[in-house]
Amino acid sequence: AITGCASLPEHSYKFKMIVEVDTPSGPRTGSSVYEVTAANRRALLPDEHVRAWSSRGEAVAVDLPNGATLFALLKTGAIQGDMASLSMAAFDPLFNNDIVESVERISKRRGVDIPATVKRSDYPMLVRFRDIKNPASVEAVDPDNLVASFGPGYRLKSLTVQVTDEAVTVGIEKRLEWLKGHRGALKPNPPRYLDDPTDPELRLLDTGPFSTEIFK
Repeated sequence: AITGCASLPEHSYKFKMIVEVDTPSGPRTGSSVYEVTAANRRALLPDEHVRAWSSRGEAVAVDLPNGATLFALLKTGAIQGDMASLSMAAFDPLFNNDIVESVERISKRRGVDIPATVKRSDYPMLVRFRDIKNPASVEAVDPDNLVASFGPGYRLKSLTVQVTDEAVTVGIEKRLEWLKGHRGALKPNPPRYLDDPTDPELRLLDTGPFSTEIFK
């Protein structure tokens, strides 16, 4: 017999990511709250299931005393490349790419607010804009060398996550006024610049890793 798609029990949790930067004027922090949801979904055959998950939220913005802003994007080095697996790897010592099971385990930790450190290999992509009004001015920031982007005295001090009941963060389009109306890569016509030494990830970066909410 063929059945329609349906959902089994769904689990979710919210977490806050906090980015702290040492600067010549003292530490500066930025944070953003995300929600992760996962479930096994029934496929066409009765005994067939598909693992499905999603994460929602927006990039962290850290305002620095020199007038620049450091952004930590939704694109990460974690196993699935997203905020969901970044947080699971930090929160769940049993995590082994078992997305649905990990979400269920973490969802039972509501109220636990002890910060967990994000592994260096799982860090989100970091960027800055030379001109905040010009998307094409985006530049990658090396988390191990903030001096190269912001000058002497700048250092990424910590990147942590913690379970929270706060609302998912929104409103980044007020900071990046062009974000909602922009389409395609931030760097114009990237295929024409295959000899460009810019990191390919940056050359093809679009608006998606900045927010899941503004295009709904």
